[in-house]
Amino acid sequence: MSRCGLVGYDERILILRDRHAPAYRLPGGLVRPGESVEDALRRVLREQVDADIAHLGFCATVELHGHNDPNGPPVYELALLFDVTITDPEAVQWNEGEVRWAADTDLHQIDVRPVVIAERLRSGTLTAETPWWPSRS
Repeated sequence: MSRCGLVGYDERILILRDRHAPAYRLPGGLVRPGESVEDALRRVLREQVDADIAHLGFCATVELHGHNDPNGPPVYELALLFDVTITDPEAVQWNEGEVRWAADTDLHQIDVRPVVIAERLRSGTLTAETPWWPSRS
């Protein structure tokens, strides 16, 4: 299971792109054994963008299907998406790739993964009333 942070600031969303990756993504990653999901997100935001969380609220569970290895078996994953406010958004930095604050108009022009999350962000259908995002595959 993984978790992602939907970090907003000044009508923009924080997205990251790993140094050699073609697409952007939300900050987040895997939960370590014995670690709570919220603690994992706090740890990862500190590690990835040197940010501390001021507010954290559950947003949605996202069902993901895909392939990590084109020759391997399909992968099924549940990702937990959290609405995050960080203490100092202006100080965000990352040494492992590119950090970007994307406006709604930017999201229509750049590649953001996973696609199911990008589609919700682009369409404006990200609401607290729809906490389950099933895969369409």
